[in-house]
Amino acid sequence: MELVYYKGLKEEPYTTAEVIAEFSGVDLDSINRLTRTHKERLEKFGKLKYSLKVLEDKTDFKSVLSKQRSSKVWKYNERQATVLITYLRNTPKVLDFKDSLVNAFYSMKQELGQAKLSRELNKRANIDLADTIKAELPNDPHAYSNYHQLAYKYATGMTPKQLKKAKGVNKPEEALDNSQKERLERAKQHIALYLLDGNDYQDIKAKLFADI
Repeated sequence: MELVYYKGLKEEPYTTAEVIAEFSGVDLDSINRLTRTHKERLEKFGKLKYSLKVLEDKTDFKSVLSKQRSSKVWKYNERQATVLITYLRNTPKVLDFKDSLVNAFYSMKQELGQAKLSRELNKRANIDLADTIKAELPNDPHAYSNYHQLAYKYATGMTPKQLKKAKGVNKPEEALDNSQKERLERAKQHIALYLLDGNDYQDIKAKLFADI
């Protein structure tokens, strides 16, 4: 179980009631009760979010039907988690968990910062390539798609379509690690320069893959 999670680059990192219970040694019911009791205070630092966890209650094993119920899994941003933990007794386990959680939030923010920077650089490279293609190949409706696929092939060994299928993501960029994002940016920049130099697709492909 991780200490801190995030769902997307635009959302802030969070931890959960289950994580706090697991690593602080305080039972989950107590964490949930504290959350409900201090909900108004916690929401001074942002709206409290939660997900629903489905619990199966099979009291009659002879029946093919089972009753289903769900419980809230509370989510806390960094400040909410910090406030909530102040309501716990300072046992050695709780104190150790506080230290670990602070470090986990810091590391996650560093990782997200790097990912956002890589995405911004990639976005700029993408715009530059798109503008170059528009200027150099205005009458080729397939040019952007072809060179976009070529850049992904260079960065990952797969086309965007193949990458989405292999990684089970909706957008190919979601499957890239930081190294691959940097390679993709570099490929797009090189392709743009090769186009400006008057190279055709086959020449660009040969030059791009020459250093692999």
